[in-house]
Amino acid sequence: MKLNRKQWMIIIMIACLLLCSVLMELMLPKIISESNLAVRLQAPSIHHLFGTDAFGRDVFVRTIVAAKLSILSTILIVVVAGGFGIFVGMISGYMGGLLDEVLMAICDLFLAFPQMLIAIAIAGILGGGLHNAMIALAISDWMLFARLARSATLKEKSELYVTAAKFAGLSDIEILLRHILPNIRNVMIVTLTLNFANMLLSLAGLSFLGIGVKVPTPEWGSMISEGRQYLTSAPWISLFPCLFIFITVFLINQFAKTFNNQEGERNETMD
Repeated sequence: MKLNRKQWMIIIMIACLLLCSVLMELMLPKIISESNLAVRLQAPSIHHLFGTDAFGRDVFVRTIVAAKLSILSTILIVVVAGGFGIFVGMISGYMGGLLDEVLMAICDLFLAFPQMLIAIAIAGILGGGLHNAMIALAISDWMLFARLARSATLKEKSELYVTAAKFAGLSDIEILLRHILPNIRNVMIVTLTLNFANMLLSLAGLSFLGIGVKVPTPEWGSMISEGRQYLTSAPWISLFPCLFIFITVFLINQFAKTFNNQEGERNETMD
């Protein structure tokens, strides 16, 4: 996969945000968590760029620090859910038969319910918290990847290069990993990237509902939840975390859109 200038710019911007998040967490630990009621609910100013919250904590610092937890947690969710789903989908599509029917029946069972509803139910059963929220989201999200990977594998399985690989004596695992996976990789990358935006919003949603990241840990969803009772008097508490979620989702979607366009142009050239 060759990245263009726009994609590199997006990667650099997100990397800079993560770097700032890590540095602030290391250099300003007291500002992140300690209360200062003398400056509570102050509007954005030169001293507090994003204002302060109900406990006098700097919203700018907390919003930047929250980026690390929000983004890295989402990446881990997508990698786990995507990896498992792609594995299941490829096995299902390649092997076929009863195994395919059973695995797809399980997928259909999960897909019969809204993804967020499944995540809320699982997180509620597990007891909430960041780790349980991540587990819940991964469990509720793998089916999409499984379905897409199965469909792509079924298409590739009928190609001549797979037949040639079988005649050459390659094992099923070798054919899947060395031949089929590279040919469905780009489609999966686009899906993984687009799904990142969905998972970022879902993680923030669970934290907003109180079954994700627990306060006072800075996380965009929990910060929005903390500020909702001050929407009329101190809207900046929720506004800036919302803005950062919007910007991050927009950048990721632009990255995926650009890559998808590249893939479309490549396929047209091959045709």
